[in-house]
Order: sequence, then C-alpha cells, then structure tokens
Amino acid sequence: MNTRITRTFGAVAVAAALGLGSGIAAVTASPAYAGNSGTAYVVSQNSGTVTPIRTATNTTLKPIKVAGSGAAIAITPNGKTAYVADGSGAVIPFRTATSKVLKPIKIGGPGGFPNFIAITPNGKTAYVINGAGAVVPIRTATNTALKPIRTGVGYLPGIAITPNGKTAYVLAGDTVIPIRTATNTALKPIAAGTAPLGIAITPNGKTAYVANSGSDTVTPIRTATNTALKPIKVGKIPGPIAITPNGKTAYVVNLQSWTVTPIRTATNTALKPIKVGTEPDAIAITPNGKTAYVLNQASGTVTPIWTATNTALREIKVGDSPMMIAFTASGRTAYVVNYGSGAVTPIRTATNTALEPITVGSGPVAIAITP
Repeated sequence: MNTRITRTFGAVAVAAALGLGSGIAAVTASPAYAGNSGTAYVVSQNSGTVTPIRTATNTTLKPIKVAGSGAAIAITPNGKTAYVADGSGAVIPFRTATSKVLKPIKIGGPGGFPNFIAITPNGKTAYVINGAGAVVPIRTATNTALKPIRTGVGYLPGIAITPNGKTAYVLAGDTVIPIRTATNTALKPIAAGTAPLGIAITPNGKTAYVANSGSDTVTPIRTATNTALKPIKVGKIPGPIAITPNGKTAYVVNLQSWTVTPIRTATNTALKPIKVGTEPDAIAITPNGKTAYVLNQASGTVTPIWTATNTALREIKVGDSPMMIAFTASGRTAYVVNYGSGAVTPIRTATNTALEPITVGSGPVAIAITP
C-alpha cells in the first residue's frame, strides 16, 4: 500500500477518540491511491453515488449508484475493482472498466457501518473497519468476507498496511493492534499515546508513526519487533500524517494548533512547526516528494509546503470544506474533494493554480484514482 496516505478528519472521529462533543472538526478517512492519468472516482455521501472523472480532460462520466451513504473508497493495485464502504453496512464492489456494480459484501452487524478500507499491495485482500470494533478481511478474488478480527474496542479510527503486505496496523483505543495478514490474526497490542488518530508507515516499512490526538505526541513503532519508541512531542491534537517518498520526513497536522510539525525520521526529532490555514484536516505529499499539500477545512484553502525548506507557500483557494486529496502518478495534478461545494477542484502542481471545479454528487467525502 502506498504510504503517502491522506487521512481526513472531522467531528465524528475526533470526538469519538477524545470523548469530546461535536465542536471539534470531523473524520472520514480513506487511503488516496495515486494512479496514472486514468479515472478518479469520487464518493458522495449524501447522494449515494460515485462519480468517475476522466483526469485527462477533467470531465465527469455517468455517476455510479451505490446503496447508501458512502464513506470511503479503495481501488485494487491492478485498477480493475473499486470497493466503496457504504452506509448500508456493506462494501460495494464495482468494475472500473464497465462501472458495473457487483453484489454487496455484508461486513457489519448492528452499528457496523464500514468507514475505512485498506488493500494489500498484492491486491488479494481488502481490510475493512466495520464501525463496530472489528476488522473484516475481504478476499478480492471472490468478493467474500472472511471471519471478522475482533479488537475489543468500539471505534477504530484508522488502518495502514506495510509495503510488504505482511502486517496491517489498526488504531484501537490507546493502542495499535498489528494483524498478521497471512493468517488474519491479531497480535499483542502496542501501547501508543492517548487516542491515536492517524498512522503512516515509512516506504521501507521499518517504522510506523502514530499520531496521538489526546497526548499531543507521535509514537514511532519499530515494525520488525512491534515495539514503541520514545514519543515525539508535536502540536495540539495531532491527527493526519504523511511521509515523504524518500522516508526522510514525516509531516503531522495539528488540528487545534493549525500547524504542521515536520519530524526527521532518522533521529525522530520534531522540527519547527509550520503555520497553515484555518482548521487543517488532511495532508498528502506529491509523488516526487517536493510539496506537501494541507487541506484547510474552515478557510476552504490548500496550503502547499515546500519540503526542501519546510516553508508554507501561498494558499490556494478551493471549495467549501475540503476533505480529501489525491494525485495522479505523474504528480502533475492534485484533486481536492470539497464536501460543502459538492465539487472537486483540480490543482496544477507545477504552478499551484486551481482549475475549474468539477461538479459531483452531494457531500463528496472520498476519492481514489485508478492506475
């Protein structure tokens, strides 16, 4: 799985993690897959649709109807099948070549609405967090759900898979639970900080970085031994986290400080925080590693950060409540999902200019791009 993962945060997840009311920003999260200039698929929560966008022309195709309010989307590495986490308590697969919707895969029980999906690098298994404290593996060859992996925790705010595909790491309570993908067994929980909310794994797979929203720290985890290292102090309520393709720097969004803290991974030291826009809620890094883009929900902007110098560039105006971002594999275009505007804003990364917004369904929350 690509470790340049975007995680979008908002009222529900932060409140659930910290035991707070709805006054803090929201969390929907989904891996954002980078692909070639193919097709971007945008999940719209309110309209129950997925809108395909041809990235070569920035034109929409006929929306694909799913059963209920979608929350996340992931695409297999071969680009043939997309999986949508749906409010009906199922995962809806569809064929990207034909937009044909396949039989829903039931993965939840009462309250078991799926909200996070991660797919192994070999494409054989999708892991779905079902909203009821379990991780459900799906065998993609047959689209069958396997036995749920119970965690004993009611709300699980994130999952990431190592680049070799051997281990999935699930955020659970104040711990991280490793899952051995060969056997789908949960290993001993790893103590992290309070209310972990974001996770990213270095490209070499050696370290997972966990952002602890309740203790204002990031915990590095050595994946070879599943041991937690000394926590790194960052800003207020850290959540979304992204790592440069060379693995040298992790960037952590501090939801309440309105800053991003760079972490030098060689020494696990925090560098000077970078000021961004109002209520930042997501981050992603271009495939060439030169620029990190931070989505600012309240100001409706994107802040580019030049990674060579860790300096914020001029904000880019997008739509209302930007929530999710994905890049084409060339890195030439970023697509920003604007929940409040019902649109996607393409950004030309060479010049950091926003192009004409693309109208999609109501309440878009997630995006994935085919290879």
